[in-house]
Amino acid sequence: MADNDQVPQLANATLVPALSTVHQLPPLILHPISGQGEVLAEPNASDPESRRVEAHRLELKMLCCLGKDLVRWIGQCLEFVHLNPEVPALSEGQLLDLLVKNPPERVVHKMQEWGVGDFRTIFARSLGLAAVFPHPPAREHISDVFVRDFARYADTLYRVRRQSLPAATESGTFLFEVYASGEYAQLLERSWGL
Repeated sequence: MADNDQVPQLANATLVPALSTVHQLPPLILHPISGQGEVLAEPNASDPESRRVEAHRLELKMLCCLGKDLVRWIGQCLEFVHLNPEVPALSEGQLLDLLVKNPPERVVHKMQEWGVGDFRTIFARSLGLAAVFPHPPAREHISDVFVRDFARYADTLYRVRRQSLPAATESGTFLFEVYASGEYAQLLERSWGL
């Protein structure tokens, strides 16, 4: 090699960090929450505690329904990674972190558009409750004692669930979109030209 063809010395070179690879995961589809035929008890209008318990029971049921959507999405992502060898391994713990700790900016923005301020806590509680209730529990299967303080139980269940899984390892950047089920159905219809 001639002197003028030499490679610049490393000390004078500017190192450019490698960009992490971005991987698109399946979308998170959130379904509307319905009563599914269950009639809520009519709280005693003169008893504030009765009204509070019924409000908590409804919130618990909604979080359990949301938990089903989140658990379904986690399963879809794990299957997606398994079927696509070019995508790095991704664990359940990493997916929990992606939902609760480090969601993509587009998901944060969408939740803000929907008026859901503290969605991370809502997702965490839903995932905690889903560890115990794969389906919303019927009134006769859950005590008022649990219902009154279910948020504390749900927070604890999430922490235990997350701590039972290995710590996340960095394996690239994973992105996903979040849609209401009706919104996603419209996108599919448009893409199919319907």
